[in-house]
Amino acid sequence: ANVLSVCLSNSVYMWSASTSRVTKLCDLGPDDTVTSVSWTQRGAHLAVGTNKGEVQIWDSAQCRKLRTMSGHRGRVGTMAWNGYVLSTGSRDHHILHRDVRQQAHFMSRLQGHRQEVCGLRWSYDEQQLASGGNDNKLYVWSLRSTSPVLKFSEHQAAVKAIAWSPHQHGLLASGGGTADRCIRFWNTVNNTALSCVDTGSQVCNLIWSKNVNEIVSTHGYSLNQICVWKYPSMSKVTTLTGHTYRVLYLAISPDGQTVVTGAGDETLRFWNVFPGTKSRSGSGLSSGSQSFNRTIR
Repeated sequence: ANVLSVCLSNSVYMWSASTSRVTKLCDLGPDDTVTSVSWTQRGAHLAVGTNKGEVQIWDSAQCRKLRTMSGHRGRVGTMAWNGYVLSTGSRDHHILHRDVRQQAHFMSRLQGHRQEVCGLRWSYDEQQLASGGNDNKLYVWSLRSTSPVLKFSEHQAAVKAIAWSPHQHGLLASGGGTADRCIRFWNTVNNTALSCVDTGSQVCNLIWSKNVNEIVSTHGYSLNQICVWKYPSMSKVTTLTGHTYRVLYLAISPDGQTVVTGAGDETLRFWNVFPGTKSRSGSGLSSGSQSFNRTIR
């Protein structure tokens, strides 16, 4: 289903792209807040991370909570699915792998970061997990490792933005915070740094287009913009402006054509950026690129 999940304070809402209908999925009450959400790759299950360190699994079709899992001692700020395995990163510096089919709340604990884990992404072949931390480190873990198999220390600020290329095996992009401003590219097959682009502002998110070989970055201080880059030249296809505060959240539609951004200005903006999978020639940017705001309360 083409559904966007949005968390506001202690509640999670779902917006249907086909009907524009908004449904309230859950309310954590006055004593907790939602700190992350993540859809399974297939199906209608949504993981909800909380400030207290819990992870809840919800059936979005039935609006029903299936289970609550513990294990973290701080907020769960990032999550990534790999089949039935949900990986969660926390302010407690740890990453937990959870097989949601098992009764145990987690099956392994990954230790390596010395500050909050603020970014997690599984590779498309589901064999490698990339993690970014407030310790400015980018780590890569294998499916069964409990310590990093690759360590990259070049960023000079927190690494929240992480994206794997869907076009080239082992190609990883990462973005640094305000003191860094750079998007860096890595080959995780042979453990090499490939290239670096100084974007001029804090890198908050990265997403690689599946339809064309282009990458989207969102930014905070000081430009609060969205950029589309052609890879590997990293020539800028376009800059999208309109948000008045840092663009903290980024998602892409199932068909790969629309990106949605959320910012500290309390707006969601939808951008018609990429072509469909059948028209891959030329730039990905549609001449009708637009943003429109929708309110969900």
